[in-house]
Formats: sequence, structure tokens, C-alpha cells
Amino acid sequence: MVLSFKGINPVAVLSLILSCQPLLRGRVHVAAAAAATATTGATPFSSSHLGPTSLGPPAPSSNAVATSSAPASNNTSTSGSVMPTSSVPAVVAPPPLKPGQLSSSFPQNSTVTSGITFDPSWQEFYLVTQGLPNITFPLGNNYAGNLPVGRPGHPNNTLFFWGFENRVGSLTVPAGQIQLSPWLIWLGGGGGPGSSSLFTSMIGNGPMLLHPDFTISQNPKSLSSLVDTFWVDQPGKCLSLICFIAIGTGFSTVDSNGYAKDENDVASDFIGFLSNLVKVFPSLATRPLYLAGEDYAGVYISYISKALLTSSNPPVILEKVAIGNGLLDDISVSTNIATINVIESFPQLIKFDQTVFKSFQSKSHLCGYDVNLTYPQQSPLPPVQPSPLLSSLWTAFGSRAQTTGLLQRRNANGQSHSLTGQLDPYYQCSIFDELFDYAANFSFPWAPGVFDLFDVADAVNPQPSIDGGIYFNSLQVRGALHAPFSKNWTSMDQYPFGSTLNSSSSANFFGDPSPPPVTFFNDLVSAAMSKNVEIILYSSANNAIAHHRSLEILIQNTTFGGTQGFTRKPSTPWVDDHGNVAGIVHQERGILYALFDSVGSLTPFANPTAAYTFFREFVLNSNATGSITIDSNDKLAVLGGEDPNVADDAPRIASEIFLGAGVTQSTLIAPSATVVAWRSFLNNATGTPTNANSGTERLPWSAGMWLSALCTLCFAFAF
Repeated sequence: MVLSFKGINPVAVLSLILSCQPLLRGRVHVAAAAAATATTGATPFSSSHLGPTSLGPPAPSSNAVATSSAPASNNTSTSGSVMPTSSVPAVVAPPPLKPGQLSSSFPQNSTVTSGITFDPSWQEFYLVTQGLPNITFPLGNNYAGNLPVGRPGHPNNTLFFWGFENRVGSLTVPAGQIQLSPWLIWLGGGGGPGSSSLFTSMIGNGPMLLHPDFTISQNPKSLSSLVDTFWVDQPGKCLSLICFIAIGTGFSTVDSNGYAKDENDVASDFIGFLSNLVKVFPSLATRPLYLAGEDYAGVYISYISKALLTSSNPPVILEKVAIGNGLLDDISVSTNIATINVIESFPQLIKFDQTVFKSFQSKSHLCGYDVNLTYPQQSPLPPVQPSPLLSSLWTAFGSRAQTTGLLQRRNANGQSHSLTGQLDPYYQCSIFDELFDYAANFSFPWAPGVFDLFDVADAVNPQPSIDGGIYFNSLQVRGALHAPFSKNWTSMDQYPFGSTLNSSSSANFFGDPSPPPVTFFNDLVSAAMSKNVEIILYSSANNAIAHHRSLEILIQNTTFGGTQGFTRKPSTPWVDDHGNVAGIVHQERGILYALFDSVGSLTPFANPTAAYTFFREFVLNSNATGSITIDSNDKLAVLGGEDPNVADDAPRIASEIFLGAGVTQSTLIAPSATVVAWRSFLNNATGTPTNANSGTERLPWSAGMWLSALCTLCFAFAF
């Protein structure tokens, strides 16, 4: 098969190659970039290089005051406007690292980390006034740069932000003028832990959309079109063994020995960052903050929220928390407990083999994974213990490229096409690993080992490549965004907790030694309820890593408003702006749960219309669809109705699997008769779906449950 590169700028491709060189050895390639420019006569934007620290703009003058009439940012690039190669600064290679030594990085302007006290005069410094390459549309006022986290002894520990005004002057107004106007922070999702928020903004929910050919278009579905929004680069981890071992995530910086030792440190650093942010933009201190993100950001947000809610003097007013596809439990627990649900939705993994399904169903029962949910839950659910990650799938988790050697090792595990209902001596209770190894051995199109665990329906291999590093590492972009020259931007990095690359024995799959949020989720919810902070949790139906079944179990095992779990099974459809049913939604007593149908992780990228509608209606506003009310007959009902056919436990059978190389080129469609037969089989194998009000026989409503329902109504109207 021959791939077409039509529309790809060859110089941009060369820049990609150059940017992938091992920067930790101090290699840069100014000459090669200059030669490419001489050959083609033009570049899309300047190449990425390390530069001297003196390049940063001067600190703001002491009498500089930015107000709502701050100078308008010049955010549109002129035709063909690029930084000439001749202006590339002299190369300053970092000193060689000692064995085991970690790299340091620092902001573009040393004044930022000099211990200065921030105030509104810094608005002028952070205002983006230089044109950004390939952008031919107005962005409005936006602000970017590094802010210290205030960790003692580590002045270079900073977080990088890029904030966009929703309307002119909305970020620079004095404190107290728009106290009811919310603002939002988005933390990195991007399909996995440690993803840069900037990358998410450029491919999903920001004002600019970066395309594979490096063109940029305006995004009418940007979060900043709804609310003042900041994208903040958080410290991150690596999804694959081929990631760079770099500093922090994105453009955030850190001292060599100043890496956070755990998520409590990460939360403390973030609160320090917020303390400085509200000094620069004082109105933010008195306006409601909505904190949102996806995937591993769910860990960050849980710890940050806990720290804010338990602080005696928080720098901001937290009002809503939104976590999408959150990795809130040990990854082996969240995947094993949902294995049967994954097979129900993607029977292609076992070639619609009913005998194989029954085998996995038996294994799930033997391991205690077949949890019975009731509404409300009558007693605490038994804990599920983590299992070893045995599949070779995990070694290639991030890269998606699994070799024949890995496949042969899978066969060596002794798997056969026919499975028994007994536990396999090798896999034991690691049944998720067993499932995907089975699919890799016996099922098309996964036989070559092509898996996207964030979107099982996506079997495109290789995946479309959009390298944000080519854009963000250009000198023109770094200069405009006040970004550091001491490091290169990467979308995902391995984060060395405790300033060491040697993970502790208690660390999770990603090297994080912190307990998962599930261990303190009850306390987090209680603290949130006590301060009227709403918690929004959503999942994507095609995501196998953070499956919605695991989230539903977490909710039903959490006590809030005096009752354990929801009192009604989530089964209310919600629609996007085009009138299409996008999933289901349910909300009770300060917790909202939503499911996005037919998409994988990173919902703003996977389904922009549905994601935009959801954030506008359910996060930023208070759409009451899915909430409990009292109907005209004085009976409890759910706004928007209940449909057992789309309830959270109804199998969402995927009839399509997407194939191709680099792009979707074809679709594997299951015959309709096969899908109907599978659905009929599931109804008999798992029991006929119960009515939307219950998982078992309903108990009479107690006075406390009636009170909880009324509180739900009060809470909804309060927002």
C-alpha cells in the first residue's frame, strides 16, 4: 500500500525529524534547518532549538498597569510571516548529565522566578501580542507564560498556562466586578496520563485546531467561546517506553531535584500556582472556578480538589469539578471488572463466539468481578484486589505498535482457540489481559496486535499523526507565548516522582506512588457536598481503560446526601445541538453522571459537537435533564424520561470497526443479523434487562430517600 503525503510540507516533516532528536544530549540542528530553508525558499515557521536565557522579554515596568482596556493582542500572522533563520540564537548546549541526574529547566524570563511579588501589572507581560504562525483569524486577548508554584528552595518550579478571554476585558477586570461569572481550567487529557493541556487545546477544545498538514483553523466549539478558559500544563507521565524522558509536561519547568514526590505535592504545587495566578488576575479569586480534564487528569483533579476543599484559606472558589474518563482506580481493577462489558459491546474481539463469552463470564464470576448494582445500593460493595499486568499489550500500550515477537510470546502463553470456564494458570484473574491476548491471537483485525484501548472500535494502524512539537517548539511560537527555551515541548513525558526514575514498589503502572482517588473518593464527595461543589463524572462507551462500568461501580459504592449511590438507574437520553442522541445522563444530590455513546477517550476530539453541547449545558449551565423530580401525579420521575434500552448497563454493541493506515480507509461492519443474534444471546446469558428503576427488587422509598430527592431538586435550582 502506498501512502499519499499530499498537502504535507516537506520542510515541516524535516522539522519533525529534527525535533525528535535526543535533546538531552544537547544536539540541535540549526544548519540542517537553514539548508532546508535555502532549498525550499520558505518555512511554515521557525525550527525548534535551545537558546540562551537572555532571550526573554524584559520584566514589566513597575508602573505598568493592565486594565480591561489592555492593549489588544496581535494574534493574526501576516502572510508568510516567519522568523528568519538568520535570527536563530546561538546554540547553548546543556552540560552533560551525570549518571542518574535529571535535567533542569527554567522559564524564558528569569524575573519570573526571582521571588518577585506578582500583581496586575504583570497582565501586560503575559499578554500575547506577537503574531502566531499559520493563524489568520483573530484570537482576542490571550495570556501565556510560566508562573512559579512557590515551592521553597525550588524557584524554577513553574507551571505553564495559556488563558483566553471569553469577552474583551473579562480577565483583567478588577476583583469583585463580575463575581458570578465562572472561569474554567482544563488539565491535560489527550488520550492518556501526562498529556499536555496545550495539545488538547490544539486538537479538541481550544480556539485553534491544528491539522496533520500543520494548517490551523478556527474552532467554533472552543471552551473559551463559552467561558474564560485556562489550559495549564501539569507534570505528567509516559504512556510508552519510547517517550522522551523530559522535564514536566509541555512548557512547565522544574529544578533537577525538585520533582514532586507524589500527587499531594502535585496538588500543593498547583495551589501555589493558583495563588500567583489570582494575583495577576485578581477577579479570578472571587469568581467560581470549574476544574475539568480527562483521563489521568482525573487523578490530578481529585487530589487538587481535595486540597482546595480542605484548605482553610484556598486562593480560589471551587464550584464544579468535571472528570472525563478518569483513571480513578488501579488500572488492573478498572479493566478486569469491566471485561465482560467490553466483550458485550465488542463481540468482534472474540468473533461473536458464545462459548468464549461464557468462558470469560465464568472467570469473571470466579474472580468476584460480577458486581450486582442496585438503586440505591443496599450495602458497601466488596473491594476488588489488583491483579498483575501480564499481557505484552501493556508494553506497547502507548506506541500501539506490537511486533510479531510479542505475538509469538502471547502464543507461548499456551492460549488455545477454545477456552474453558476455569481460571487459566498463567492469567489467573487478569482476565482483561487474557481477553486482549486472545483477540491478538485469533480475531481480525486485532490479530497483528493493533489495539487502541482508549477507543476499541479504532483499529487504524498507524494512527493519524499530529505532532504539536513542530508548532510549539518554533522560535516564533515560543517567543509569542513567553515559553521557555531551556527545554523542548513534548505532549507526553515520563514524570520522575521524588526526582528519581526508579519507581517505588508501591507505584502504579505509570510510576505514580500515590493511592488512587478511589481510596478517598467518599471523603472527597463529602467535602464537596459540604461546600456545595458539584461533581460531574462522564465516560465514553468505547473506552476500555476507564470503562463506564467501573465508574458506575464507584458511584454506587459512594455515599452522598445520606444515601449510597444513585436511587435510579441512569437511563435518560441527552441530545447534542444537532438533535442526535449523544448518550445518557443522570444527576442526583450534587453528582452528575453522563455517558457518551460510540466514542472513545478525548471527547472534544472524538465528538466535538457532543462535547461542546455537554459542557455548555451540563457543566457551565445547569441543564436538569436526568434529575429526579415530582410529576403531576405527585410521583417521583426523572426529567427527560427513562429508557431501559439505553440504560447504563444495556450493551452498546458496536457494529463497526474502523480500519486503515494513517487514516480511516474502510469499515468492518458486522451483519445486522449477527448483531441481533448477539443481542438476543446476551439477554439470555446475562438476564433480561431490568426496568430502569432497579437492578433488583425495589425497596419502598424511605423518608430519607424522599428528602434526598427533594434536595436534588433544590441543588439543581441553586445552580
